[in-house]
Amino acid sequence: MLSARLQQEIDAGLTADQLTCSDGSARPCADNVALVSPKGISAEVAEDGSLIVAPISKQQYTVGEGGKLQARGSNTEAAKEAAEATAPDAEALKQAGNAQPQGEVVTENLAESNVRSSSEDFETQLADAIRKAADQSAQPKESSERGSDLAKLAIAGLGALAVGQMLNGNRQVALNTGDRVIVTREDGSQQVLKDDNTLLRQAGNEVRTENFSDGSSRTVVTRPDGSQVITIRAADLTVLRRVHVAPNGTETLLIDESVDVPPVRISELPPAPRPQSNTAPTSEAALREALAREAAVSRGFTLSQIRSIPEVRNLVAPVDISAITFETGSAAIQPDQAKQLATLGQVLQEKIRANPREMFLIEGHTDAVGSATYNLALSDRRAESVALALSEYFGVPPENMVVQGYGEEYLKIETQAAERQNRRASVRRITDLLASSR
Repeated sequence: MLSARLQQEIDAGLTADQLTCSDGSARPCADNVALVSPKGISAEVAEDGSLIVAPISKQQYTVGEGGKLQARGSNTEAAKEAAEATAPDAEALKQAGNAQPQGEVVTENLAESNVRSSSEDFETQLADAIRKAADQSAQPKESSERGSDLAKLAIAGLGALAVGQMLNGNRQVALNTGDRVIVTREDGSQQVLKDDNTLLRQAGNEVRTENFSDGSSRTVVTRPDGSQVITIRAADLTVLRRVHVAPNGTETLLIDESVDVPPVRISELPPAPRPQSNTAPTSEAALREALAREAAVSRGFTLSQIRSIPEVRNLVAPVDISAITFETGSAAIQPDQAKQLATLGQVLQEKIRANPREMFLIEGHTDAVGSATYNLALSDRRAESVALALSEYFGVPPENMVVQGYGEEYLKIETQAAERQNRRASVRRITDLLASSR
């Protein structure tokens, strides 16, 4: 489809001289900046001077349902917003130093019955959610004035959002699986809304959440050993700050989205490191070496920039987790599979003991079979399952991990067919990228 779009421009007289750098800079473009046509299709100039469509990894758009172009990668609204590094304006951040509660307080004492383990699938199956989405899409949609109110999300939960509902930022709910929501932006790109505190919800912990009028919240998770994890979230449940407090009172700042960082300009980023191998590390020494590689970058980034902008994320190479496979449509990891994560769990735990500020991004990916919306939800669930397994079986502190699904957007093997290598999970050590760790 992208090739057909490019050919239409060529037939209309497009030449190589009319290609521009995707970031607006002057040619020649930087190594990590693609050439694009006036219609936004990334192209390359062949040896004979003809124009050919560039690989999907260089494209700013994909072709979605109905032939519409959908933004991808650093061209999405989410990535552009993250790039500007606007400081979050949340009541929970402003009230962080107040000893007395300023909002509504909810306290939970967690038991095995109300936490999720890696071996369990989610309460709402994706197939059921898809059918529910189809039914809801046929119903009259709520007005944007009613649907834009995210302030009740922290209290009511993600399940309260209906398909078709409009949220802040012109985001429309495309799918609700009960545990996470997929929203579609005006540019056709999609995002996952989910509770990043799920990893911290372990049996025996007390969870105290203070909800503020703007929808932001401050959650204190207290463990039986007296340690605490304090997380401040925005109205859409994204983490704005996370601090670990040891039993002796020592505080370790892990995430801080309010840190002052400059905007991201893709052309100014150093080139991404070349992959060391096409296969996942098979030995403990190789895995330790892969996760020890430092990012060659002189500045820090917010977690949102790392999650949303692939050129930032790629400043550290991902390490594929080849030990885990999933059943079709499932996010569960059975105990016999979890044992295969022992080496990774040991290495992560070892690194966090040496440096409590270490942070790791667990990524989920799918192949291109099925709808993009379905695959995005599924990939995010699977990333969460891997992180849960690492915590449950091998004691990796959950506060030192964040999870993110990328669906079918970043295929390892560029094919639309079923491909096992694309149904993968990976881990990145993002400590060197986070401004809060500097």
